[in-house]
Amino acid sequence: MILFSNVSKEYANGAVALDNVSFTVDTGEFVFVVGHSGAGKSTIMKLIMREEKATSGQIEVNGYDLQGIRRRQISRYRRSIGMVFQDFRLINQMTIYDNVAFALRVTGVVGREIRKRVLYILDLVGLLPKARCFPHQVSGGEQQRVALARALVNNPSIIIADEPTGNIDPELSNGVMELLDEINKCGPTIVVVSHEHNLVKKLNKRVINLENGRMIADTGLGDWFKGEEDGKRQRLDEE
Repeated sequence: MILFSNVSKEYANGAVALDNVSFTVDTGEFVFVVGHSGAGKSTIMKLIMREEKATSGQIEVNGYDLQGIRRRQISRYRRSIGMVFQDFRLINQMTIYDNVAFALRVTGVVGREIRKRVLYILDLVGLLPKARCFPHQVSGGEQQRVALARALVNNPSIIIADEPTGNIDPELSNGVMELLDEINKCGPTIVVVSHEHNLVKKLNKRVINLENGRMIADTGLGDWFKGEEDGKRQRLDEE
């Protein structure tokens, strides 16, 4: 489903965002990408969305070669991916219903099909009673669920969530992550960028750990937390 092979990304100013990173994500997997600020997490998301192009290496997603993809193919490719942003990116002048419906309209879906799919997705994320509300009339956690509904409504095979709990209260974060877990059980591959270790620990999924643009671990949850604790002990010993 997702292949990174010896991928590096260097910007014009000489900054190296990724350095020879390789991993694969299989169909139906749920994977966390973790690391401190500047580790390269957001760069991986931008490369998957083809907002950026790798300096070197190979990237394949959903059968598309993202290094050689033609410009006119990019919009079609992106329709196979649902993106959930940390800052929601909702249109404040539109109702919750219309925010979700907009994602269908721009892809050419019309008429009753829009209503059918939007109402189904809003019911799935528990927001059907709020369909006619505007974003400012609902909580931050509900706004994030609107963003998730918008990402889901085109039935993507992959969902990319970039710090999906970063702008909501901690007590609401568990609900968003549990919802992503339930959605994953229905089939979509899910990749979540997160710095919230407690949430990562609760879901018990595969973890890709980045540091200074390099992938330092690709492990199951238990191995990752053991490595975190070993690293903390080593730093304390050195101090």
